[in-house]
Amino acid sequence: MPRILLTNDDGIYSNGLRAAVKALSELGEVYVVAPLFQRSASGRAMTLHRPIRAKRVNVPGAKIAYGIDGTPTDCVIFAIARFGDFDLAVSGINLGENLSTEITVSGTASAAIEASTHGIPSVAISLEVEWKKTLGEGEGIDFSVSAHFLRRIAAAVLEKGLPEGVDMLNVNVPSDASEGTGIAITRLARKRYSPTIEERIDPKGNPYYWIVGRLVQEFEPGTDAYALKVERKVSVTPVNIDMTAKTDFEDLYELLAL
Repeated sequence: MPRILLTNDDGIYSNGLRAAVKALSELGEVYVVAPLFQRSASGRAMTLHRPIRAKRVNVPGAKIAYGIDGTPTDCVIFAIARFGDFDLAVSGINLGENLSTEITVSGTASAAIEASTHGIPSVAISLEVEWKKTLGEGEGIDFSVSAHFLRRIAAAVLEKGLPEGVDMLNVNVPSDASEGTGIAITRLARKRYSPTIEERIDPKGNPYYWIVGRLVQEFEPGTDAYALKVERKVSVTPVNIDMTAKTDFEDLYELLAL
């Protein structure tokens, strides 16, 4: 029976994770290792300067489940060290879309990227939701359509593997999707947010700062953001973890006079 690793960045008590367990348990044994707490936007950070702690958690449908007081990447490393190799790694279902090259900021996508560096075919899946709902546990959110696409994509990857040169799939599901919604194979948009700093003053008169972002509203056709935000399709982006620029190295030798 296939062994499936499931993690996320919303935390082990997220309803999106539990919907994913239900969908994936039909395909294999599901091992859940996820953060104990919300770890959105943690990227591929690892916890190296303190010990991490693990807590057994009851997650219906999972073969075993641990909550980790660390990052999503910590969870993947812990799972592989503790339970061995997996046939598939899934990160999600995330509360809120993960689009563009900013997937490197996403704990959801970065967990899948980490798993892929260990040779495990990986899928990150996110559901578009209102911003104010992205930091909860998914109360009142219907994950059934996202779970449908996750099961469909996971089954295909388990049966056929990923194409050569593809390390992970980044999947984004529109909030209004149905099981009949079309799928678009896309590339990553360049940018989703334009971040800046907002200064505020605390009661003692000292300044403090929030990183805030303005949403980019125009997207190129063929990108994940265009598929999700304009076409209202499920976006599936093939990702390769080799970030080396596809350029003629001779041009760089000439540029650097080497």
